[in-house]
Amino acid sequence: MQTTPTESKSATPSTSRKLPPMLPGGLPLLGHAVELRRRPVELFQRGRDRFGDMFSLKLPGTPQAVMMSGPKAHQRFFRLSDDDVSMREVYKLMTPIFGKGIAYDAEPEIMREQLAFFHDALREARLRTYAAGFVEEAEDYFGKWGDEGVVDLYKVGNELTIYTSSRSLLGPSFRKNLSDEFAKLYYDMEAGLNLLAFFAPQLPIPAFRKRDKSRARLGELVSAIVRERRTKGASEEDFLQTLMDATYKDGRILSDDEMTGLLLAIMFAGHHTSGVTFAWTGILLNQNPQWLAKLRAEQDTILGDRDDLTLEDLRAMSGLENAVKETLRLYPPIIMMMRKVMKGFEHGGYWVPEESMIMTSPAMAHRIPEVFRDPNRFDPDRFGPERDEDKKNPMGWISFGGGRHRCMGIVFAQLQLRAIWSHLLRNFDFELLEPMYEPDYDRLLVGPRMPCRARYRRRKRRAVVPVA
Repeated sequence: MQTTPTESKSATPSTSRKLPPMLPGGLPLLGHAVELRRRPVELFQRGRDRFGDMFSLKLPGTPQAVMMSGPKAHQRFFRLSDDDVSMREVYKLMTPIFGKGIAYDAEPEIMREQLAFFHDALREARLRTYAAGFVEEAEDYFGKWGDEGVVDLYKVGNELTIYTSSRSLLGPSFRKNLSDEFAKLYYDMEAGLNLLAFFAPQLPIPAFRKRDKSRARLGELVSAIVRERRTKGASEEDFLQTLMDATYKDGRILSDDEMTGLLLAIMFAGHHTSGVTFAWTGILLNQNPQWLAKLRAEQDTILGDRDDLTLEDLRAMSGLENAVKETLRLYPPIIMMMRKVMKGFEHGGYWVPEESMIMTSPAMAHRIPEVFRDPNRFDPDRFGPERDEDKKNPMGWISFGGGRHRCMGIVFAQLQLRAIWSHLLRNFDFELLEPMYEPDYDRLLVGPRMPCRARYRRRKRRAVVPVA
């Protein structure tokens, strides 16, 4: 029996035409799109419960939408080459924000060079600068709170991380003078990210026009900073300076537009993720108060009676790191990751054809009981050295993706959240006020549904008695 060229790409002719099973249900024309919009994690879980690691959904705009879940499927998903699958084809909605030829819109080799620029931005000297900035911003922000009050955790997280992120990206002077304008511009751009943007990001609707106007204004602000630094011969310890000093392999320096786009790329990767995770961390810790006591004991052990946090202090907070990591396991801001298939491939006995869309979901994958014991329970110790549940299942924990496209903002985000929650653990108690805190799937990055209120009370600091 002769095989066709398509069949020859698969492991065996018998598996080449066996497509992943289709999940029943859906609507005419729309398929599972409505349920994907309203109850995505339930939809994914229903498919996994019925079919296991691989199954298909009916979605408009693609001949085959394949969900891949479980550690082995994750490894295949994240290790497929840029020739096999394309992020560029999926994330065209980001091109009006990042810019032409930047990040997802760049050719794979150029995108790899652009992402590599951020390695220098995360070297030791700059991490120390960022950490000091995180601590200072937290002290200033929460120092303005009274002894008692009511706040929305979601709003606090987004507001504070705008300040910390703009400072780290563009320097203290920008943070001091322009962070309010920057916040408005950022939120106007973010408002241009919706379901419609996946299909028609250039439609002349008000949200998209506002998005484009804000992107142009931010480009003007970045260009002004670049001109001033180059005129004065000044150098700062921030992300922008990294990009000003960078060159492509062919020796070309980055244009102002490229610098703006890459700053936005790291901002979108880190800021909203941190803001969302800040809120969920507060919710989960106060729903599980036994962990508050453990984390406060860790603060006392590391800091004693000191208030001045260093990078080494933040790195030593393994309990707090694990609590944040557990928060990201239970409530990852990015609930679905996608790629377009450029070359068909075989996995798990199924053939995934060219032009298909493949997906994976951290929100569903992180609750697989074979990977994480008692997966619906908040248990930061699962990441401790005695259990290491994530390390026993490589790519079981995928909040920041995996493989070569794993988000490099993980170090930055973790330090930022540790600095903020270190301050809050030592200085405040919280009481949750909502009867229930649920994910809001109306947003592209999923946070808790608003209102997300909590009452705070300033703690009386007790003296720490040194152990003899």
